[in-house]
Amino acid sequence: MPAQTISNSQRTPLHTNRIKHAATHRAQDLHGPNEYLYAATHVDALGHFDPDPKAAKIDEMPLDTFCGDAVCIDVREYPAGHEVTVAEMEAAIAASGQEIRHGDIILLCTDHYNKTAGTPTFLNGFSRVAAECVYWMKDKGVKIFAVETISPDLVYQTGAYTYHRACADVGITHFENLNNIKEVVNQRFQFFGFPMRLVPATGSPIRAVGIVED
Repeated sequence: MPAQTISNSQRTPLHTNRIKHAATHRAQDLHGPNEYLYAATHVDALGHFDPDPKAAKIDEMPLDTFCGDAVCIDVREYPAGHEVTVAEMEAAIAASGQEIRHGDIILLCTDHYNKTAGTPTFLNGFSRVAAECVYWMKDKGVKIFAVETISPDLVYQTGAYTYHRACADVGITHFENLNNIKEVVNQRFQFFGFPMRLVPATGSPIRAVGIVED
């Protein structure tokens, strides 16, 4: 079972000294972008986008949220600014030959990092996930979701954060800034992306790993 690392590696500008100071027992709880918690490959806690003061911080979320059976679907065909719809997700799943099961993790492969790292397009040249997809994933029993971009929302076009608001509505969170997931596209595999136990914090850097059966 070869292990495939699918986080942004330490040789990239996104994963070097910019986050090393996050490895402390306590972290400043900022409900917004933070260079330590939300740079490079990371996961948002529910409390990052849910205004409810009782929304879970990163140390309060069950660890099995961040690992388990996963399917990576291919949405590389869609251009910058495109909103991936439920119908397009379903078509990508069908093309993969896989099925979505209760408790799955879904990864959307755009190969965005490999295509744009080090260029302005990294920040303003990606597609997004429609808010309707969040409700679809909830209905399917998907427990967490992952993208290769800085956000599943088109943050370079609008500050509405409709995807994040939908996540708050249904209680699903997501990983951001993954890389190399083209190596597992259209496959079912085991995914691991554990956060650090930062207290209090609403996000954390992760090391994302996929394990594929031979």
